[in-house]
Amino acid sequence: MKKFLTIFFLLIILPVNAKIISGEVEYNDKLTNKNIASHNHYAFNTISKYLVDTNNNKNIYFLNQGITELKDKKLVKFSDGTYGIKYYDDPLYSWYYSYNGRLISFTRNNTTSFPAKVTKYRPDGSIINIGYRVSEKESFIYSENGELLAHWLDNNCYDKNNKLIMTRKQIQ
Repeated sequence: MKKFLTIFFLLIILPVNAKIISGEVEYNDKLTNKNIASHNHYAFNTISKYLVDTNNNKNIYFLNQGITELKDKKLVKFSDGTYGIKYYDDPLYSWYYSYNGRLISFTRNNTTSFPAKVTKYRPDGSIINIGYRVSEKESFIYSENGELLAHWLDNNCYDKNNKLIMTRKQIQ
């Protein structure tokens, strides 16, 4: 009983000290984008089967007919003559081709929901730019050093001075 009373009095009599620790984390997007750009390359075997669109003629035909939703993929046509493909069985990737079906770039989303970080790569696997899709209708594209390059709003793409630089038929 003596031990119990001693512990009880110590708990009541001795002051309780607690220190609240606070801090913050700063996310430096420029630095992160630069680090990703200098260290991240895709392996050739990841993209080798997409270097040429083997269905180029069919895809161009569908796009010219205004057909963008197919059973296995979604197509998008850009005002500069290029086009994109997103396969439903691999929704994190989109593949972009010249009119003659040669791969010019591809993107990888980090998630299928919003917001999403989108990294755009050259066919050799090196990074072109990094973007953020904030909704189905809006995204921002930044250079490797973090400078705003473009802002997609609906089907229009604007440069940093809000000048229209490209349009697309279908939002991906």
